[in-house]
Amino acid sequence: ESLYENIPGGARWRYVSGSMLVFAFVTQIITGMFLWMFYSAGSQNAWASVYHIQNVVPGGWVLRGVHHFMAQAMVVLMPVHMLQVIWDKAYQKPREINYWLGLVLLLLTMGLGLTGYLLPWDQKGYFATKVATELMALPPLVGMSMQREVVGGAEYGHFTLTRFFALHAGVLPALFVGVLALHLAMFRRHGITSESSPKRPDQYFWPQQVLKDGLACLVLFAVVIVIVCWRGGAELTGPAEPTEGYKAARPEWYFLFLFQALKLFHNEFIGAIVVPGLVFLVLVMMPLLARHKLGHAFNVIFLVLLFGTVALLTYQALQQDYYARWYPNDADKKKVATSQEFLDAKAQAEHDYERIKELIEYQGIPLEGPNKLLRDDPEIMGP
Repeated sequence: ESLYENIPGGARWRYVSGSMLVFAFVTQIITGMFLWMFYSAGSQNAWASVYHIQNVVPGGWVLRGVHHFMAQAMVVLMPVHMLQVIWDKAYQKPREINYWLGLVLLLLTMGLGLTGYLLPWDQKGYFATKVATELMALPPLVGMSMQREVVGGAEYGHFTLTRFFALHAGVLPALFVGVLALHLAMFRRHGITSESSPKRPDQYFWPQQVLKDGLACLVLFAVVIVIVCWRGGAELTGPAEPTEGYKAARPEWYFLFLFQALKLFHNEFIGAIVVPGLVFLVLVMMPLLARHKLGHAFNVIFLVLLFGTVALLTYQALQQDYYARWYPNDADKKKVATSQEFLDAKAQAEHDYERIKELIEYQGIPLEGPNKLLRDDPEIMGP
């Protein structure tokens, strides 16, 4: 029944984004299972287990790299798929519920990205997560309590890691599978939204659309593998040291637009909670807005402007961080100095990682954890 489903207007390349997302998620499940076999969710040994995957397990760096960059591919594909759904009017009656399920999947994807970022328990992940979770305390009345529940207490530590691991490897994937099953079931029920025409006759899902979907997934996997080989796997900095500051603390690139947006508002609550909340409310209301004459046109324009704004804010955030590298002789010394501070912190984190690799090769990781190597090392602690 699935293979010989009729596609009005025939197979099209723009239908492949949904299959690519499912393929990416299945890849995440498979690679995540194998990573789980080596990972230890404890503040004393989480970093050491990831280091073991990255540097000791044969092919471990490829496994971790595919998991890392395929997650980023999902974040890119989600808005692409959403734009295709809006463009093809696949969110209008009677498909409103399926569209809302898609929004839930978008939130779950972002949640998986946020919770996975902390798991290596390195400097970058630790302080980036700290920046992100501190925003949870902004809402009045419930904010502080909500943050304490997520963090696992007043301080970021072992219970923060175990909570995030439980969310990343258990709760969120289970919710994702359940919502995805509903999403696909609703899609099967309503079918394709396109209409047939003399120029584009109907075709079955097999073999034309299957071929397009399969080739698109193959290209996606090939691109991820190329990036993994080019980057040498996912990045790993030195182990998290909560007592040390980290001036290069940034969220992952797909959250940079929120980080940058906060700079535009004098009130963090408005920038981090109110504005994103209103934007998401508009996304939720789109099927209802489309019932009006100009509603669909408004939705398309709003979505294009939204994604354009997100791209612009992301670029601005990257430009500010790398300003000293891109424009080293610029007259704006303040911008150059701020950027240089960020670049120096990144370089120091990379240096610490290379140094701790030397120490591990020489004497291994002590029972007290990898931080003991850094604290006892004159080269790191001397300056």
